[in-house]
Amino acid sequence: MTINSLIQTSRPTVTELVENLRRRAYFVDDSFQRRLVWTERQKVRLIQTILMGYPVPEIYLWQQPADPESGRQTHSIVDGQQRLTALTQFTANEWSLNTRYLDEVDGWEVYRDRKWKDLEAASKQAFWEYVVNVRTIPSNVESQQIVDVFTRLNETDKSLNPQELRNAEFNGEFIKASEQITELDSFKSLDAFTDAQIRRMGDIEFASSLLMFLRRGLIEENVRSINETYDLYNDEYPEARDDVGVVDDFLKKCREQYFSSDATQKMFSKPVHLFSLFCVVQQLAAQGASPIDFIEKLDDFVRRYQSNDANVHDELTENYRDGASSRTRSRSSRNARISSLLTAIQ
Repeated sequence: MTINSLIQTSRPTVTELVENLRRRAYFVDDSFQRRLVWTERQKVRLIQTILMGYPVPEIYLWQQPADPESGRQTHSIVDGQQRLTALTQFTANEWSLNTRYLDEVDGWEVYRDRKWKDLEAASKQAFWEYVVNVRTIPSNVESQQIVDVFTRLNETDKSLNPQELRNAEFNGEFIKASEQITELDSFKSLDAFTDAQIRRMGDIEFASSLLMFLRRGLIEENVRSINETYDLYNDEYPEARDDVGVVDDFLKKCREQYFSSDATQKMFSKPVHLFSLFCVVQQLAAQGASPIDFIEKLDDFVRRYQSNDANVHDELTENYRDGASSRTRSRSSRNARISSLLTAIQ
């Protein structure tokens, strides 16, 4: 019997959905779900869709086994986390229906730029009574099958990037080490990623790149190679603690030693350049070089690289520029940056 044939359909109201979220009868399984990534525009347009009475995409839940004593039963949200969260946030007055994200339709003036508390009673009632299509997967379906369902539901959704899909598929040692790096004070202090990039797991993907270099050297980084690495170190990653320590030490030294000028800090706080510097520092460390030996040369390289005077540029800075201008995660581009930077500061 297929999973699809086991699924039960229902049409609960927004009232029921929000109540279940508030009392935690619905929950998000972090082992495969992603961070909240919806923009303000997406959330506002969802609420307008509901207020207009138009249909929204169905929600998938996974029924959990009932508590043998109390009979209480919960449901994991397989697909629909963003929509359900937006409903609870709006009714908690966390944001307003910003006019610039709304379609100018009949009746929009009663809710444009308003928070939940400012809506008229008729709009609130229509919102609560709006019904949503929900598909519930029974509890006897195994966890790995649920992950497969989630991945397939989202793999053609352009709102999910490869790292978010990867987060659904892998929950082992490698992604845990990558997440641990993003939680380091030394990582956060660099302020290398915007809030939007962090919501889309760009920081975790970057941390993965650093760990991949330590484990596999300079490779062509694409969806396939990243997934191979996640799979290779998913169950066992005995070097994880040491590798995270290497990254932490590098990031601390960036702030304390390597970034001796504002220009150097500004340039190498950008992920593409930070990765290059990390690789160079690891190679220099393997050669026994001291950071003190290259700090002044690093500042000089940045000065020449950023100079508006073409006469100041040289072959090394131009090669580095070429490697930073396109396909920055390809092996050839990375090698161009790393070899140029390494030569310049040795």
